[in-house]
Amino acid sequence: MKTLMNAAKKRLVWLGHNAFLFEFNGARFLVDPFLPSGLSPLKPEEIAADYVLVSHGHADHCADAATVARKNDAPIVAVAEVADYFSEQKLRVEPTNVGGAIYVPISPDPSVPKAQILTVAAPHSSTCPNGAPGGTSLGFVLSFSQNGKPLDPNAVDALKPLRETLADADAFSIYFACDAGYFGDMSWIGSLGIDVAVLPIGDRYTMGPAASLDAVRALKPKYVVPSHYNTWPPIAQNVERWSAAVVNGAAPAQPLVAKIGAALESDENGSWR
Repeated sequence: MKTLMNAAKKRLVWLGHNAFLFEFNGARFLVDPFLPSGLSPLKPEEIAADYVLVSHGHADHCADAATVARKNDAPIVAVAEVADYFSEQKLRVEPTNVGGAIYVPISPDPSVPKAQILTVAAPHSSTCPNGAPGGTSLGFVLSFSQNGKPLDPNAVDALKPLRETLADADAFSIYFACDAGYFGDMSWIGSLGIDVAVLPIGDRYTMGPAASLDAVRALKPKYVVPSHYNTWPPIAQNVERWSAAVVNGAAPAQPLVAKIGAALESDENGSWR
């Protein structure tokens, strides 16, 4: 992991379905590793990650989590029940639950503020691959200080509402809704100041294209990335039509349609392409 710089390098790679690799100045966060041959451009053994985030226990979101985590000695961040499933496999885990946050280092330099991983609701079912109950499903908001001020409430001078702490740190925040349907608390998530929102548009098992536009209106992100579509026929969607609806004003954000294996990156001014 690299030391924090004034203009942090941010990079997002779609690995298919809901698997994403997000990098902030070299700190690597892998979300929902499902990397089957023919879908993902990378094999699990080829991925370098510092943290593995698992939204819920369904195989199409965690099938390759153990392989990546073990190869990299990376902790798996997941709801308590799913974390227990991976802990039984002698893997490092960071158990969480809805509404809680953990703070993780992103640099060997102790002066660099820790990143915040906030776990939020994601209305959806969950069962672990071995059939055990998977608890509740999660979404993740990853936030990073961009001016050196800490995000950990135990490291700031005075306790403040979360949105104020994030604003004080000029935080960059990326939201992974994972397998969520639309829900009212997205307005609160949006109040935190979301720079990039990654939203499912596949329908049937998650929100679809139309509901995702409502989600964008509630979240008010600067950019929105579609996910969880076109993996199989039941979740096939016309992403160009969805993107055009966003561009034409149906939702207040700029769409970023990722290609599997290609990186979306931000420049020094915070613009993504």
